[in-house]
Amino acid sequence: MSDAPEEWRGDAHQAEQHVVRARDLFQRGRLADAETEMRRALAIDPGRGDWHHNLAVTLEALGKPAEALAAYERAAELLPQHVPSVLGAAQCQIRLGRPEECIKLCERAAALDRKAEPAYAMRIAAFGMLRKPDDAEGVYYVAQQYLDEMPSCLVEMGNVLANRNQLARAAWCYREALAQNPTMKGVRTRLGVALLRMGETERAHHALLQAMREQPGDSATLLALGGALELLGRVPEALEKYRRIVELEPANPLAHVRIGDIALKAARLDEARAEYTLVLSLGLRDIGVRMRLVETLLRLGLRAEAATQMDAEFARRKVSADSAIARDADLAWAICGYALECGRPAVAAKIAEASLKRNGTQARLWLRLSRARCELGQLALGVRAAMRAHRIDRTSVEAFHNVALAWLRMGRLRGARIAVAMGMRASPADEGLRRIRTRLWAARAMRKIAPLLSMCGMSRVSSPRS
Repeated sequence: MSDAPEEWRGDAHQAEQHVVRARDLFQRGRLADAETEMRRALAIDPGRGDWHHNLAVTLEALGKPAEALAAYERAAELLPQHVPSVLGAAQCQIRLGRPEECIKLCERAAALDRKAEPAYAMRIAAFGMLRKPDDAEGVYYVAQQYLDEMPSCLVEMGNVLANRNQLARAAWCYREALAQNPTMKGVRTRLGVALLRMGETERAHHALLQAMREQPGDSATLLALGGALELLGRVPEALEKYRRIVELEPANPLAHVRIGDIALKAARLDEARAEYTLVLSLGLRDIGVRMRLVETLLRLGLRAEAATQMDAEFARRKVSADSAIARDADLAWAICGYALECGRPAVAAKIAEASLKRNGTQARLWLRLSRARCELGQLALGVRAAMRAHRIDRTSVEAFHNVALAWLRMGRLRGARIAVAMGMRASPADEGLRRIRTRLWAARAMRKIAPLLSMCGMSRVSSPRS
């Protein structure tokens, strides 16, 4: 017994009419109405596998991959030899982030039809998602045995190679795919991005201009073209491309980031602040954007607001040695600097320690840790970190700064004097060391006259009694 509403039930002729209407609505872009008509048809005759397939295609176009997957699976049950339904289910599994399931379905499709190129292309993509590039390449070579032309496989193999930074091979794949199928959408943009990353800016610019002629309003192409124009020094043209994206997609975060970056470089700090704040409000979780906002606020003199942003990112966040921040010594060093400027030495120490577990020979990170420890009042640990930096880089004047200041605060004037002397041998004209030396002289003088002052104080107190 069907669970469909009473008004949906009818005979086979009515079901066929629903299907015809659904096809017409789909072609006119009225996808939700097309879905309704297909469901009405299936309520009358639920045993039609081809109709379940059509419903799945409609649901996929509506952006409902989970529902589409169920419809494809039902179609494949009713039509066990229907390769498009199996491939449709595989595509939905990819979209749902289930690459292992996609691989199984693609293997089934390939067993049914050895010349079904999507069965190989989606497997390459799935292995790429699983970070198994060797398996992806293996599928690529298997596909060559059965297919004379395989543009989709070439594109997916290019994507896997690009993710591994094998950019020359990726660019070759994209070019070969275009040679086999010049009408493939998005491939010239991928080629242009690969060439940009290779440093071949002029060639990238040419490829992206071609892509723009094919897809004038494509945001990814406009974004990549803007990047090429920036590298060519044509910043106003690049800004025009980014603003065009914002006209087409007002909530496009990447375009707003690029506009903010251009404003920051040009010292238009209020504009940069507005763009970065908007990006974060759009929900883009990107530490780079947050740190650029922190830099902007610091340059505007808004230290308290910068500290608030730093707290929003790191107050409750653990930074492990395996995190992206810790792996990238340059990023860790920069964030530590912002944290120290914001008055957040604990954050700086946390990041520096995590990164040093992987980058223990980075003297500049040891120096940031030294300063953070000193600002936290952990002077002995600060000295230890600075001495570690000095052992790595004997020319580092900042290490002598940190050691001298820490020992000065600890009252160890002899150690401070030695650190200043060693530093000034390395850099006699260093103003920071000269200022520390002046403070040291004053501290030593005060230490010498302190007993005399104490005696004078006692004499003044006792003289009225005598």
